[in-house]
Amino acid sequence: MLTIDLSQQSQDVLSDRHLQKVTDVMLKAKKTIVVTGAGISCSSGIPDFRSADGLYNLVKKQYPDTVLKGKDLFDANLFRDCKTTAVFYTFISELHAQTLKAKPTPTHHFIKMLSERGKLLRCYTQNIDCLEEELGMDTSLVCDKGKVKKDVNVVQLHGSLRRLKCTLCSEPYGFQTDYQKVFKEGDAPGCPKCELYDGIRVAQGKRKVATGTLRPDIVLYNENHPFGDAIGKIQSSDLSRSPDVLLVMGTSLKVHGLRLLVRKAAKIVHENKKGCVILVNKTPVVGKEWAGVFDYFVEGETDGWCSIVENAIRQVKVQSKLPFKPLTPAQADAQTQMAKAKVEEAVAGEKEVEKEKKAVAKKTSEKKTVEKKAAVEKKTTQTKRTVTRSTAAAETTVVKRKRVQDKENQLPLAFTKKQKATTTTRALAAKKV
Repeated sequence: MLTIDLSQQSQDVLSDRHLQKVTDVMLKAKKTIVVTGAGISCSSGIPDFRSADGLYNLVKKQYPDTVLKGKDLFDANLFRDCKTTAVFYTFISELHAQTLKAKPTPTHHFIKMLSERGKLLRCYTQNIDCLEEELGMDTSLVCDKGKVKKDVNVVQLHGSLRRLKCTLCSEPYGFQTDYQKVFKEGDAPGCPKCELYDGIRVAQGKRKVATGTLRPDIVLYNENHPFGDAIGKIQSSDLSRSPDVLLVMGTSLKVHGLRLLVRKAAKIVHENKKGCVILVNKTPVVGKEWAGVFDYFVEGETDGWCSIVENAIRQVKVQSKLPFKPLTPAQADAQTQMAKAKVEEAVAGEKEVEKEKKAVAKKTSEKKTVEKKAAVEKKTTQTKRTVTRSTAAAETTVVKRKRVQDKENQLPLAFTKKQKATTTTRALAAKKV
């Protein structure tokens, strides 16, 4: 691993050469994975976590009577004790106030520039200050339908300080001013959704139920990331795309999960012959596990190095030299004639195609006309048949009615003869009596 001291810039020729090599690497980079820590936000007014003037030492000054190690302040076990919980809430309130005043640093702008130039594959950050969002970079891991987003710019490994969530129902909320005031007093505001549900139950005469409180939507030590599976899928996807540069900035790599990610990504990058792994930080990483992982260690502020590389990338000019010899006048004329012939051939082809289209359209029209005429004739024939049948049926009906009428006309004469015979029979019978 080559070490480049930014403080010796323009004073050490060898160091300047190495710095130029690193700059050339970033100029040629096409798929860069960036890993950032609290060190990139120091110039924004937010102190980091582990330096002499970092947030851990700031906590000791603010709360001298409470014995808390820096790591314990972000450990989930602090919720077991009321005093440490109150210190945590007060500290989070102050930290949130500092993040609202902070502005993106040159390092943040450098990462944004890599994204705009198509050089950024993904940025993984340990920071919870959300300064990347100030530059319009997307940090949402999951879309509204619950699916993992593939085009997210920044993956927040430790959550966001600008969001709150309920400890019971996990309902998300924004970090509003009213909530910040409650946190500053060492208390946690209640969850509006839980309190509303409980109030409705009490109004209905039902028993009270437990209600949750709000806490920052950040991932503490000994806690699982709520989107851990989504982050794992994104990491696997990024590593499968053969990144050519791994850039680690502003972090001492103390978190176990991040160490695994960096070592795994560095191994993939080194499988590329031109792959390079770069560390930019004020202090080097410690431990035998980092042997052979980094190719360059740039010692110094991330803002200074990022400004150097960004200026170099923005000053790159397009080469004006042509990679081929210019054509001679004869060759140019020949090429023009060929192009003209191709155009004429294309026009002739288009005319032939248009002619064929018209012929097909004409045949189709004639066929439709014949079919339409045949349909009309068929319909006329059917109509004639129907009329003929109707006429025959009417005539048959008339004949039948005439026969019935004739029978009715003959019925009274027969009835009279029968009546006379009956009367005569009755008269004779009466005389005999």
